[in-house]
Amino acid sequence: MSKPRALIIGGSMGGLFAANLLHRSGWQVQVLEKSTTPLTSRGTGIATHAGLMKVMELAGARFGDALGTPINTRKAFDASGNILAQLDTQQVMASWSRLLSFLLEALPSDLYRMGKMVTSIEAGDAKNKAIVHLAGEESIEADLVVAADGYRSWSRHHLFNAPTPQYAGYVAWRAMAPLARLEKAYQDLLHDGMMVSQLPGDQILGYPVMPSDNNNDVHINIVWYRKTDTDSLKILLTDEQGIQHSDGIAPKLIHPQVLQNLKQQAADTLHPAWAQIIQLAPEIFMQPIYDSVTNNMARSRVALIGDAAFISRPHIGQGVTKAAGDALCLVKCLQSNTNDVLKALPIFSNQRVTIGHQVIQYAQRLGSVISQPGGELASWSKLYSNVANVLRDTAVELDGVACV
Repeated sequence: MSKPRALIIGGSMGGLFAANLLHRSGWQVQVLEKSTTPLTSRGTGIATHAGLMKVMELAGARFGDALGTPINTRKAFDASGNILAQLDTQQVMASWSRLLSFLLEALPSDLYRMGKMVTSIEAGDAKNKAIVHLAGEESIEADLVVAADGYRSWSRHHLFNAPTPQYAGYVAWRAMAPLARLEKAYQDLLHDGMMVSQLPGDQILGYPVMPSDNNNDVHINIVWYRKTDTDSLKILLTDEQGIQHSDGIAPKLIHPQVLQNLKQQAADTLHPAWAQIIQLAPEIFMQPIYDSVTNNMARSRVALIGDAAFISRPHIGQGVTKAAGDALCLVKCLQSNTNDVLKALPIFSNQRVTIGHQVIQYAQRLGSVISQPGGELASWSKLYSNVANVLRDTAVELDGVACV
């Protein structure tokens, strides 16, 4: 009897978790990634959790003690360097590209195809397999299609009646710089923990990471959240040619004046350690923050996972863990239903939609201190105006997200 076949649309975190887990459970898999250049050069830092590490092990990733940089504390300080709160806790902070490289190494290279643009999907049914159509007139049949094509998901838009992502009212600026290049006093301040500073409508946090599998020099990764109205967002998304990008902009396209203004504002308002990282960073990323939910993660033979299904605000530190959990839950549901895709996928969807909504709600509460909304989130904004509560609740592991 031939092995069942799965096509994975998207070769980032969620796609690689799904591909590795399905491959190790006996499926034929093929990853279809639209990019023609390696994804390992992208992304910045992430917080890891025990559940995420467990799923990585199940997916065949071999990382030993090299996953990331251990931290032992969380501290909050003001623009003058005064310590406002401290929480002793242990966690491993990693870079996105480093985790991705471990997952890529676990998958046989011939199962990962780059430069493959999906043009349409036939979801299939009880009598017919799913069919994925690619640019160049190639079509591939599969028993299962896993749509892991990220927050701009083509699959979500065309196959699922999902709500439009909603702008949360602020953006995240991301940067990374070598620890050794910072002034000695700033190295001492930032080298061993997650550090947070907060102003009304502003929050910045940073932590040490090793940027990639071939670079073991410790860097400080920072995320600077800034309240930004929709008119100001349009300016940030407009490049030097006057082209306004829809929901994000590549670092190299950010207008030089925007970056110059950002660096000046950092120097004027932030602790100089943060400002120095922004000055030294070779590349600065800008991420508009969105909430994106769905009430269904399965249609016939197609499953949505990761950011293709839910986009949560980054404060929660659960994006990669949730993608890993989605993939593991999918495989568990298939195994418990003898790989009957049409029986397994509705069960998978019911379980993970519940988890997705819980993650979104938690992240909205954490982000309310920046967006400062009215209504039911106003009380959470007040709670997190106390930065000690931010230290306690940011990037912590939530029950059920990893599905272990």
